[in-house]
Amino acid sequence: MKNSNTIIVGAGRLGGTIARSLNKTANVIVIDRNASKIDRLGEYSGFVEKGEATDRALLEKCGVRNCYRFIAVTDDDNTNIFLADLCTHFYHVPQVYIRLKDSRKRVLVDEKVNCICPFDLSLEEFESAKEKEAE
Repeated sequence: MKNSNTIIVGAGRLGGTIARSLNKTANVIVIDRNASKIDRLGEYSGFVEKGEATDRALLEKCGVRNCYRFIAVTDDDNTNIFLADLCTHFYHVPQVYIRLKDSRKRVLVDEKVNCICPFDLSLEEFESAKEKEAE
């Protein structure tokens, strides 16, 4: 049963994979300014919108006011941080997730926002593997 509305900004490999996964249980719309990325979404059967996600009119057209979950996984940390701030403080989206390539920028993000930092996750995995190797 589709019981939540999710907006994903960024139709790259990560955004597309998340969209395909969530589309099974949620109404999902993917926004990207790059048409070729949208074309590569493959088996994703949800909604797509080509455009600049920092445009509030586009976000509102996509339903951000009734959005339950917002995910920003663009290649630009500053865009992701801006969108998280907008969705948290202006639109009051209950669940906001962003990818940060530079985990040091986490201090710029409201504590309500869920930050996923691939560098930190990779480092943690490496450290864990190293500890297992030492045993």
